[in-house]
Amino acid sequence: MHNLTREEKLTLTRYLTEPRRRIDTFFAYAIYFVPSLLFGLYGMLKTDFLAVAVGYVVLFGLVLYLISYQRRATPLLRSAVGKLVENCGAANKTASD
Repeated sequence: MHNLTREEKLTLTRYLTEPRRRIDTFFAYAIYFVPSLLFGLYGMLKTDFLAVAVGYVVLFGLVLYLISYQRRATPLLRSAVGKLVENCGAANKTASD
């Protein structure tokens, strides 16, 4: 690819190969949030504060992970797409000359 760094190439590849359907995305994250949701529901039914706390902490951890992932991936994706757009613009300009 056009003078992209290794990280930019990996980010583009990951973006293009991620599940596209909503059900695929749901099941990709369900492994994380369903157990914590069940812990929370169990804790509410049994009035077990510890189970509710575990469920909440796991969900909070998942949110923090997703935020940190987005903070790393977004600048790389923007940089890679910017380079591709610049290269396409330069190629179109050369072709029209």
